[in-house]
Amino acid sequence: MMLGWRAKIGQIRPATAIEGAEEWRSVQVPGVAYADARTIVPRVDKDGLQVMMSQVLEASRQLETSKVDLIVQCGAPGTFLEGPDADDRVTRQILEAVGIPAITMHASTVKGLQVVGAKTVALATIYTEDVNQVLAENLEYHGIRVTSIEGLEMTDPYQASLHDIDSAYRLGRAAYRKSGGADATLISCGTYRTFGMLRYLEMDTGAPVITSNQATLWNAFRTLGLPDQIPDLGALWSAA
Repeated sequence: MMLGWRAKIGQIRPATAIEGAEEWRSVQVPGVAYADARTIVPRVDKDGLQVMMSQVLEASRQLETSKVDLIVQCGAPGTFLEGPDADDRVTRQILEAVGIPAITMHASTVKGLQVVGAKTVALATIYTEDVNQVLAENLEYHGIRVTSIEGLEMTDPYQASLHDIDSAYRLGRAAYRKSGGADATLISCGTYRTFGMLRYLEMDTGAPVITSNQATLWNAFRTLGLPDQIPDLGALWSAA
C-alpha cells in the first residue's frame, strides 16, 4: 500500500528542527505521510530568520516533486517578525510558485487560540525579549492579549533541541501562573518538544494549551479535511 494514501503533508523546517518533524511522525495516523524540506537558520533573530525565509520557495519546489497535498512553512518567527500580513503573503507565494496550497506555523497557532476561544494568553517561548515582544504585538493584532511572557532567550536554533518535554512543561506552567489565569497558554517553537506533556499541562492549569507543533499539525489535518481526533494532543483537537 502506498504511503500517504489519505494525505501527504510537506513540511519546511529549519535543518536543526529534527524534534518537530519526529513529533509529527510519532502520532502515526493511518494513511498520512510526511515529506521534509530543510532551511538553514543562522540565528533566531530578524536577520537570521530572513535568511531562513529566503529559502522557502526553493524548499517548496523540492516538496512539489514529492506530490504533497499541502505545504507547511514551519518556523513561526519567520512570518510574525515580518508583520501581520506575512503569513498570507508566504502562502500565496508558495501557491503561485508550485500550485500547492500552504499554511504557516504562526497562522496555525493563532487559529488554534481562536478556536479554543482565547482572548488572553500566557506566552512561553525559547525566543529573546525583542522577538517575544513582536510576537505579543502580532497576537494582539489578532485580538489576543498577552498577559505574561516567559522566554528562554535563545538565539542558537540548535539549543531548543536540547530541551525535553519537562522544560516545555515548566516554562508553560510558569507563564500561566504569572498570567493570573489566562484563557490559554501558547508555547511557541517548532523545535521544542511538547506532545508528551500537553494533556498534563492542561490538566494542571485548567486551561487549553496551544503549541507550535500541535496547532500546526491540527491545522494541516483540518485543512486537508481529515477529522481525526488525537486526545493526547490537547483540547484543540476536539474543539474543531
